[in-house]
Amino acid sequence: MATIAEGSEPSKESRAPAIPKAAWYALAVLTLANVFNYLDRHIVSILAQSIKQDLKLDDADLGFLLGTAFAVFYSVVGIAMGKISDGLPRKKVMALGLALWSIMTALGGAASSFAMLGVARIGVGVGEAVANPCSHSLLADMIPQRRRAMAMSVLLSGVFVGGALAMFVGGYFLTHWQDMCQALPLAGACGTAPWKAALIAVGLPGLLLALAVLAIREPPRPLEVRSAGRFVLGEFATAIPPFTVLSVYRVGGSKGLVSNLLIAGAIVVIATLVARATGDLAQWASFGLGAYAVLTWGQIQSYRDRPLFKLTFGDPTFVMGTAATALIACVGGAVSVWSAPYAMRTYQIPAHEIGFSLGAIHIVGAIAGVLLGGYFTDRWKQRDRRAPLGMAGISMIGQVPCIIVMMTVIDYPVFLAAYFALGLITALWSGGIAAMVQDLVLPRMRGAAAAAFSLVAIVISSGTGPYWAGKVSAVTGSLTAGLLSMMALAPIALVLLWLAARRLPHETPEARLARAVAAGEPA
Repeated sequence: MATIAEGSEPSKESRAPAIPKAAWYALAVLTLANVFNYLDRHIVSILAQSIKQDLKLDDADLGFLLGTAFAVFYSVVGIAMGKISDGLPRKKVMALGLALWSIMTALGGAASSFAMLGVARIGVGVGEAVANPCSHSLLADMIPQRRRAMAMSVLLSGVFVGGALAMFVGGYFLTHWQDMCQALPLAGACGTAPWKAALIAVGLPGLLLALAVLAIREPPRPLEVRSAGRFVLGEFATAIPPFTVLSVYRVGGSKGLVSNLLIAGAIVVIATLVARATGDLAQWASFGLGAYAVLTWGQIQSYRDRPLFKLTFGDPTFVMGTAATALIACVGGAVSVWSAPYAMRTYQIPAHEIGFSLGAIHIVGAIAGVLLGGYFTDRWKQRDRRAPLGMAGISMIGQVPCIIVMMTVIDYPVFLAAYFALGLITALWSGGIAAMVQDLVLPRMRGAAAAAFSLVAIVISSGTGPYWAGKVSAVTGSLTAGLLSMMALAPIALVLLWLAARRLPHETPEARLARAVAAGEPA
């Protein structure tokens, strides 16, 4: 009972022993893996202008490659990975996913068309789907609750280091690739486009890091999986159409099947209408797949693991908090992804200078933001359980003036100052919210909860944000208009945060446990 109701006895938590060395090693390796995660994910941002010219794309196509192609399939596979990480050794699952996304990043360097690069980015999303559930679950088991928000902030600092390195490395390759391949024994590769060489260079080192992940000393826990192969296939069947239909029928019977088919039909109709209106079939087919996967996963859990469902998609606090932070990430993430192409077009500055400037500013601002946010959220939470949501609200409100300045100034130094402020402010909420998600569920559900949170956030933020800004840009001829249009989401996010904050004080460990037991959790 004490294990299930973790956090219910603060006095015991305050007397918890020091964090062991194995936990520090795990935190360091998983943070480095997060660096590669976001390096491989975001390097296409600084490379976007060259990709656009080489493959003859428009901004809507770029928005699909920068966000949707990766995000939707990340989310679909991430649904299954949450339960898989709760049922199999997490370090092995993490190492396999790291190797896969590294290989697919490198294979993007062989793409010669929009379709080929899209498939490679989908592969990156499939591999990276393991990262959040495995790393969050591992650290939540290894680090006491009183230090968890700070530990999650350190882990998430890898997000911003990786994003900054993407700017550094991508910009450097765009400008200096020909000199590099002549100076090194790579003369035969000089015919390769710089953006392709950059993808190959950042992808391959991840294979070595996968070996370091295998050296993590994972805490022992009861695993009831008898056949790993059958378990993995069963979990993927709950996430990947058309196998989802069979999974729904198996756990929900004919009534569940009819409901699922109605959900699928409604999504197909809506996605078809929007695709016809916009002319972007790949975008809305992919987004429809992601939406169907999210809803079907929730439906399956409502039958198969009702306690998990009741504490995640069946809990208004979890749903509203997740949706709100997804919208916050949608605004800040879209502006961040498009900042490099915007600066190149507006200020006519070489790619390597923009990459260095944005990378250096981002790494300082965002790391400061995520660490300060985690520290102050932990302290604030001692007095008010609503602290993570309050910090998210501060972040959302603070983004608005930063974006307005970035999109309206004519002086590049002022643009950089606003970009620094944006990076710091958008990072404030991430560690506290990640810890809050873990606090809202039982220990056995941590991987699934992290995956559920991530899949909604990724489908909404990365699956629509970059595309939305790119589409408005393509229609209006103004990337400024595209990026400013993202701020229409701010009021919606703030209302959802307020509604979630009204409920959060009642989400005590005892209340969570009682709700889970009422749904069938063994007491």
